[in-house]
Amino acid sequence: MVYGIILLTILGMILTMVGMATTAFAQAPATAPPAARQDGETAAPAPIVVLGTRDLSWGGLREIESSSSPAAGDAGSLLDAASSGEPVNVVVRSANPATCPADGWMTLGAGSRARALPPGAASAPTTPACLDAPDAASALATSRDSGYEARPGALAIALAEAGVPATAIGDTASLALAAEGGAATTGDSLEDLLASSPSGLALVDTAAGAATAEQRVTTLARAHEAVLAAMPQARVVIVSVADAEGPSPQIGILPAGTTSPRGRDGGLLVGESTHQAGLIQLTDLAPTILAALTGSPHPGGASARMTGSALALPDSPPSAASAEPGATDSADPSAVEALADDALRARASHLTTIPSALLLIAASGMLALTAALALRRARPPRALITLRGAALTTSCLPLAALLSGAIPWWRAGASAGEPSSAAVAAAVASILVIGVALVALVALIARAVGHPVALVAGLTSLAWLLDAALGAPLAFNGTLGMDAVVAGRFYGMSNTGFAIASAALVIAIAALRVLAPPGRGWALGLVALMGGGALALDGAPWLGADLGGALTLAPVLVVLAVALTAPRLDRRGRLRAGLGAGAGMLVVGAILAALDLVRPADRRTHLGRFAAGLADGSAWGTLGRKAGALIAPFLSNALALATLMAGLVAVVGAAWWGAREHRAWREGQSAYQWLVTGSAAPRWVGASLVGLGVLVVVETLLNDSGLSMAVISAAAAAPLILRGLLAESPGQRPER
Repeated sequence: MVYGIILLTILGMILTMVGMATTAFAQAPATAPPAARQDGETAAPAPIVVLGTRDLSWGGLREIESSSSPAAGDAGSLLDAASSGEPVNVVVRSANPATCPADGWMTLGAGSRARALPPGAASAPTTPACLDAPDAASALATSRDSGYEARPGALAIALAEAGVPATAIGDTASLALAAEGGAATTGDSLEDLLASSPSGLALVDTAAGAATAEQRVTTLARAHEAVLAAMPQARVVIVSVADAEGPSPQIGILPAGTTSPRGRDGGLLVGESTHQAGLIQLTDLAPTILAALTGSPHPGGASARMTGSALALPDSPPSAASAEPGATDSADPSAVEALADDALRARASHLTTIPSALLLIAASGMLALTAALALRRARPPRALITLRGAALTTSCLPLAALLSGAIPWWRAGASAGEPSSAAVAAAVASILVIGVALVALVALIARAVGHPVALVAGLTSLAWLLDAALGAPLAFNGTLGMDAVVAGRFYGMSNTGFAIASAALVIAIAALRVLAPPGRGWALGLVALMGGGALALDGAPWLGADLGGALTLAPVLVVLAVALTAPRLDRRGRLRAGLGAGAGMLVVGAILAALDLVRPADRRTHLGRFAAGLADGSAWGTLGRKAGALIAPFLSNALALATLMAGLVAVVGAAWWGAREHRAWREGQSAYQWLVTGSAAPRWVGASLVGLGVLVVVETLLNDSGLSMAVISAAAAAPLILRGLLAESPGQRPER
């Protein structure tokens, strides 16, 4: 039976992903070689000049442009450059939570998240520790300890191997070209650089010595004008590489005619690494520059460690490209407004994540505590009706949190591109309002078909899984995280989303088992159909792209199938079920990794890169970083540590209480015995609890935010379990 459920679960996933694999290969971007002259010789590619600044967002730029500041005209010229080019939001997250200029430049040069400063340097962003450039040797040593396996200077090494010169102006910018065993090539000033008419790549730090945002805007605009005047043949990239003053997406302006393998959406370039319109990562610039100057985004060697995905710059600068047939049109004038709104939403989402999660946890916890105290003795029907309504309302909140992404709550109280506490209140209010509306809808449907627990659980799981498969349009920058500030994930299934969807899935399968005809075959088929579909949506690299979730869900489904079909196994049976669960986890992981490994290197997900790292030994650093991420928040924050201790006390107390009540139940002496009769209710509830127990344990061990995932899963499951236990009248189960 165990091997049968493994095969049935995997079969649907394989068939689904084989079709997706062919589509992925068809969409693989082709890298064009450098332009050839009519005489057959390869022409030197047009030079690329990267003008970098720091702590500059689209909202901040628009605010300066509309003010009476002397820099208003310079801000206007940058906005004009954006309207004639390809404006984007840039995620500058490095190996540090807040990115100082040195971290940003080193990340740009590595093509992967790196850091030049120790983690505590960005805690005071206006101090020299964050704003000044460390020497190259200490920066390289610090980056080696980041846990991201980045190779500093990978861009410079790859360009040198291709014979393409690279120069940096400014001590901080030179860190982008710093590499082990070599020193960066630096210039004295931008004026000297322009006088020499450089070829290849030039990196210019325009923010050196500029203390205020207005000063940084002025120096950036003047540098842009100087480059356009002296080097009309150059392709100019403008980017803010650091966000230490306020972590948020930063400005980026790519040359007109830049394209992405994922095309455009709403007039904005879709980032290849983010799958989101108008959003790229700082790590994307290195492979983009390599592709533009050498013809290949990953020529091998040092560039193999790059995690960014290449965009395609035009072969010639915007002025020439615009005259060529078929050149891309300039960006829509409303593009900057849309980008500023996206950045505002990302920052508001970052502020709202904890309050929204606490709403779900507190509502579920208060409901469980109230029910535990109130149901120790028989209650009149009216009291049960109140508890049932509260349980149903609370169980709808996780789905409401997802659907709230369709409401622009992040704009409440916003000023100058900055979110306010009103946005947090609006987010919480939207969850509550949508939750109440869902309760009314569920009650209406349940009146016709019955089984509100299966209905709510099924809808919750399906909605989160489908949203992940469609690129997370609701979950990304939503009320429960997965935002562009933390930048842990941009599409697919987030850890919080998986915690909710998987808990709801376990309960939906168990509750629907009551409706199926008797027999093990029906139970196995139900688990295979719903579980296999969930595995495909969650784990397929082209859909949910969730390695930890797929590896977690596989053993949970096996254990759930055993609990539904053979709830009273002996010790040998439990051992075989455990081995089957472990085998299911390994089989799912191997299949997903194999399918991702055959894709081009620059299109692999985290799973494919991790599998490749197992072969070259670099994956152990990733495992160490994730293990550290599991406990680091609690070691660096006293409030978080206190919360953890309180949570552990609550869990231990609940486990002790639950064990005592379980013994009393088996002996027929439980104070809650009056709630159910017969064996139908305990069977599906018991199977759910077994599956949920495996879920919270495995997801805690396999994910770098596993402790919070376990709490979210429990918060999503508790009201559903309680609603399933509550009878329409004392002693009678409605879900027969």
